[in-house]
Parts: sequence; structure tokens; C-alpha cells
Amino acid sequence: MKWLSLLLLLSYGSFAADTTKYVVLTVGKPSGKHLKWSNGPGHIAYHYEFNDRGRGPRIMVNVQLDGHGFITSRTAMGHDYYKAPVEETFTWAIATASWKNHIENETRPAAAKAWYSPLNAVPAEIELAVKVLQHEPTHELPTLPSGQLKAMHLKNHVSKIDGFPIELELYAFTGSGGPPAYFWFKPSKDFSASVSGWMTVIEEGHEDLIDELKQLQDQIEENYFYQQAAALTHKPKGRVVIQNVSVFDPTTLRTLANQSLVIQNGRIVQSGKTQKIKTQPGDEVIDGSGKMALPGLWDNHAHYSKDQGLYHLAAGVTNIKDLANSLDLPELVKKVNEDKLLGPEVSVLSGFIDFAGPYAGPTGKIVKTLDEGLAAVDYYAAHGYQQIKLYSSIPPDWVKPLAERAHQKGIKVCGHIPSFMTAERAVKDGYDQIIHLNMIMLNFLGDTLDTRSMLRFIRVAERAKNIDLNSADVKRFLALLKERQIVVDPTAAIFEGMFTNEPGQLAKGYDAVVQLFPADFKRSLYYGGLPTMKGHVAEYRQSFDNMVKMLKLLYDNGITLVPGTDDFPGFTLHRELELYVQAGIPPAEVLRMATLTSAQVAGKQNELGTLAAGKKANLILVDGNPLANIRDIRKVVLTIKNGNLYCPGELYRSYGFGVGR
Repeated sequence: MKWLSLLLLLSYGSFAADTTKYVVLTVGKPSGKHLKWSNGPGHIAYHYEFNDRGRGPRIMVNVQLDGHGFITSRTAMGHDYYKAPVEETFTWAIATASWKNHIENETRPAAAKAWYSPLNAVPAEIELAVKVLQHEPTHELPTLPSGQLKAMHLKNHVSKIDGFPIELELYAFTGSGGPPAYFWFKPSKDFSASVSGWMTVIEEGHEDLIDELKQLQDQIEENYFYQQAAALTHKPKGRVVIQNVSVFDPTTLRTLANQSLVIQNGRIVQSGKTQKIKTQPGDEVIDGSGKMALPGLWDNHAHYSKDQGLYHLAAGVTNIKDLANSLDLPELVKKVNEDKLLGPEVSVLSGFIDFAGPYAGPTGKIVKTLDEGLAAVDYYAAHGYQQIKLYSSIPPDWVKPLAERAHQKGIKVCGHIPSFMTAERAVKDGYDQIIHLNMIMLNFLGDTLDTRSMLRFIRVAERAKNIDLNSADVKRFLALLKERQIVVDPTAAIFEGMFTNEPGQLAKGYDAVVQLFPADFKRSLYYGGLPTMKGHVAEYRQSFDNMVKMLKLLYDNGITLVPGTDDFPGFTLHRELELYVQAGIPPAEVLRMATLTSAQVAGKQNELGTLAAGKKANLILVDGNPLANIRDIRKVVLTIKNGNLYCPGELYRSYGFGVGR
């Protein structure tokens, strides 16, 4: 009955007397709502929803607490970000905990002081944890199903609303893996706000505090990341000499044995046979026996953030293309280049442009007229961006004039194929690069699909299996891509996840590394793919298989491929490369795509892409031979970027990952 009354309450817009209302903002724009109220002693109810380009959760939570604030029962219902049903329950009684969701159904003995970590949580629920953790001697507790949760008080702050003072407290939460998560509370420890550049949830009427709170929080976050970079960046005092190493040459696809590489002041100054290269007093000598040196990897579809830079470096990614970000990206890039922040070189900046509307992208320049779009191109060209990225809501007739303006300014054009447009037309109207393999498949499904929404995934999952890869249409399209020298960034791994991963089963490609993941990260690997897969598993897998065949067809027809992820950094890139080999592309060619070809497409081949004297010292050491077994690309034991040394094991361990190297 509680759920029925809740649904009626939400439908008719009336609220309980004690309801606290929060607003949800995406990049500063209202996108949803969050509510909290009580139906009696120890009972808390929450409602949370937001809209992100047609995606977004709608979750209702009921919690019952005991006299000490611990959860005795919790129920969540609704749907998640991708519209999959959410039905999650948790109960604790007589030292026994039971929980059930779409990937877990467990019962186990549990002490009263164990805290359940919901699979589908809502932001304000964190208040329940902090109210309990404040009374624990170390402010931490074990969590179910596994892991720890620790709360750390960082700051008290007094602000004003309509002239009246309001007291707030900032807490950091750790223990789940990754960097700290930050939340603002009232002195009562009731949730007040979660603030970030991407998404903010804040009590209604307190919106004027967002900039103030974000500035205070940014200072603390930035200090954390500055300290992280200082602690984990090893700057050589003199020369670095890597001896007795095998060196992969992407130009010839050959491997040279018993080589030495000499690095000084961020450059490779010498390379050749180990016996011919003499060390000097003060050299930092690294034994490369049994290891392979390769140019640093590229991720050609990344979205740089301060918290994710570490993952790139730990995986051997020294260079990325940023495929859309906030307008302060150039400032972040400067800090990365100055070694203030961890991260790969952001070698290509892409300026995001989309048409205003219900499915508009979340960042960059959102325009209402073609003139505004042209002005956006001018802005990005003037601010050092190398390309623009057009998104799904752009009117098809705008593509040609926007591309012409970009080319006049000397920058390239990439992006999603706009809704109601084919990839063939986009190429003819000026695209230089197509991102995402689903955009290639959509070319053969017509121009009547509204692909601003999740249909761009669902229709491909349903119908890609029926595309005849030997048809005249496919051959003509591939010939056009070759003729126009179009670059394709497939991001195949994200479609493997969407189209083949089933709830409760380990995500494809993670069997060798799953035990390295912290508790909450590991749990996410069992979440599953698109909710529409239910009842259509075979068809979706057939569609993905056809996409993998298309990948090989692109390669066979001489189309330039550059690997990217648009997903969890590092780990997803490794899986991307494995999929290319699975498609039938030789490992040496795949490694060339991830190094030299990527540098060439970015116009950086004179500086990067090979391990030759005079080039930047962006390279990795791998404990294995990825030419013989591409999965060895996961075994990065040293990353060097601009001559700085990074130990992947040390990087991962700082984020709670159990990597021994």
C-alpha cells in the first residue's frame, strides 16, 4: 500500500507535510527532481528522477530504520538510467541479512554493524550512512555485499539564503574504490547537496549556493588531485635507460630484440642494440628483460576528467582525443601538461555542438539557429580545438554549412550521425570521422529513425543481424569511406556490453581482471546490458556478431580505424583491441592502430607513434608479448609520458584496485 500511496502522491503533485524537495541539474540546467519524506517513526521515503537525452532513472525507495539508525528493510522500485526495471529489496533481522536485485539474491549472517550498499541508490540516501558512521570510532563500517565505507568530515561552512544563515558540512566518502565522493549535509546530517560540474542535486530554494559550494569543494578536490599527481609522478633526475627490451616498431610491424632506449628531458635520445649503448654514472637503469616496449597507447574517444586520468596512465594510455567536455577543458589540459594533474596528453580537443531540444547533449555549445552553430565553430577554432563534434539533434541541413565553416577554419568534423540522416549523406556533406560502430550500421536502416533517443542502440541491436554485408549498398558505402579517407572510431566494446552482457553474468572480456576490482566496481561488471535484451538474447548477439564482421570489413577495405572507448578508461581500451583481433585483424595491425595510426590521424606523427630517437618519450613496458597474445596488452608494468615514470600497480592501488605489479 505504501507504493500505491506514493504513486498517487507523485501523480497528483501533493506531498507529505515533511517533504524535502531537491532539484536535479545537469550542467546547470534543471533536469529532474528528488524528494524525501517520512510516513512514521524510523521510516524514510525517497523519490528520484532526471532526464538525460531521453535516458534517466525514476526510482522510489522506502527505508525502515532501527533505533540506532541501521536499516532493517529497504525496498526500491522503478527503472534505472537505461529504463531497466528496478526491484531491489534488503532486510536485516536476527543477525541475518537478505537482499535481492536483478543480479543478486543472497542471504548471509551479518552483524548489526554491517551496512548494505544498494545496487540502485538515490543521492540523498547517503545521509543514512553518515548518521551511523559519525558514531563509529573510525567512522567506517564493512558493507554488504562486500567492501568498506568511510566518512571523513572536511569542512564546516556558513552561507546565507535570503539573508538568513545556513550551516553546512562537507564530507568525503571512501572505501568503494576510486577517488573520494563528496556530499554536503546540514548539522543534523540530513542531506543538503551533491555538487559537481556534471550533475548537481540540491535542496530546492538553495540553487544560489551552487557556485559557492562548488568553489569550496573544487579547492578541496583539486588539492587531493594535486597531491595525487605529486605522489605518483616519478620525475627522473637524469637519463633513464631501458635495457634488454624487445621494441615493437609500428611502421614495419617488426619487433627488435635486445634493444636499449635512452630517455632524457622527455625525449628518446638514443635507441639501438643494448651492447652498443653505454650507460653513464647517474643513469636510472631499468631491466627490460622479457618485456616489450611499445609506443604509448591512444584512446580516441575519451572525455577527460581529473578523477579518470589515473586509469588511463595505469593502462598505458599516454594520449587521448577528447570527444566533448566542459568549456574549461583547455584549462584542465594546461594543468595536465604542467604535471599538476594526472592524465594522458589531451592531443585533440573536440568542440561539442548540438541543437537545443529535449534530447540535446549535456555540454558544450547548445544552439538554436544555424548562425549560433557557425559562431560555435568559430569559438572552438579560436580556442585551440582541433575538431568539432556534431551530435544527434543537429538538423541534417546544417551539417554541410557547419562542416564548410570548420574546414575553412582548418579543423575537422566528427560526431554522431544526426537523427533522420544517413552516414552516407553526412560523409558527403563534410564529415571527416564517424564515431561509434552503431552509426555505421544505422546507415543501412534508413533515414526515418529518430536516433536522438535510445533507438540508436535498440534498433541496431534488433536489426543489425539482418544487414547483408555482401550487398551492393554496403560495398558502395565502404567505397565512399575509402574515397573520402574517412576515419572510423568504432567503440565496439560498448556495444558488446549493451548487446551481449546479461544481468548476473560477468561482463565479456573481464574474466582475467575481475578479481582486481574493488567491491562496487566489481559488482558493476555483473549489471548487464540493454534492458530490451530480455527475451531477445540470441538476436542481440547475432547483431553484435554482424557488427564485429563489419569491423573486419572496414579493415579489409582500407578504412582507417582508430580505437576509442567512451567508457571506463583503460580497461575498455584493452577490450577494444581484443575485439579487433577477435574480428580477424592481425594483432600487429591492431597495435599500429592504437599507436602510430592514431598519431597520424591526430597530425602528431612527427612527435609520437614510434620509439625513435627525437620522439617524445611516451611509451609503455608490457610484461608479455601482445603480438602473440593481444590480452598481454593488459600487463603494463611501466608507463612513461613526457619522460615521467608511472607505475601502474602503484596507481591502481591508490584507488583500491588489487593490482600486484
